[in-house]
This record gives sequence, C-alpha cells and structure tokens, in this order.
Amino acid sequence: MFKLTKGINEVSWVNPPVPASSLSQPGPAGAIRGHARRFSGQASTKCLQRANTFTNRIVKEWNALPATVIDADSVNKFKNRYDTFMSSQKS
Repeated sequence: MFKLTKGINEVSWVNPPVPASSLSQPGPAGAIRGHARRFSGQASTKCLQRANTFTNRIVKEWNALPATVIDADSVNKFKNRYDTFMSSQKS
C-alpha cells in the first residue's frame, strides 16, 4: 500500500481504494484520527470473493499504522519503521 500511495507502483483498479471520508472534515479531532492516508474498506455483505480483495484485507492494518511509518521518504525507510513499530507492538 505504501508504494501505491506514494506513486511508486501504478495499478489499474476496478474498484480503487477510497480515502476515509472523515479526514476531509476539519475539526479538533483531526490529530486523534490517525494519519492522513487512511482508507475505507469496501462493503461486501453477500460476496465472499469481494470481502477477500486486497483493499479489504489490508485497510485495517494500514489505518492502524502511525503517521511516522506512513510518512517515510523511501521504501527502505518504510520497511525499517514498520519493523520497529511491529516489534514494539509485540512487547
């Protein structure tokens, strides 16, 4: 997801990931909503195949990452920050 948001890789989406709508709203709660590149999952109540798409599988984990990880300048920095974040979560 990092490469897609930074424009490193390009994908021809059938249903592209949708940015979370609450982020476009100004207000005092902006700092507690997480990073600015959050996404919404696609609703899939009756179709198991759609529930297992890439965006639905990854959106919860992506939105849980802190801004320090998401705002990395390069893929290697992202990987290092991700590893550091994940190791701190296990402790």
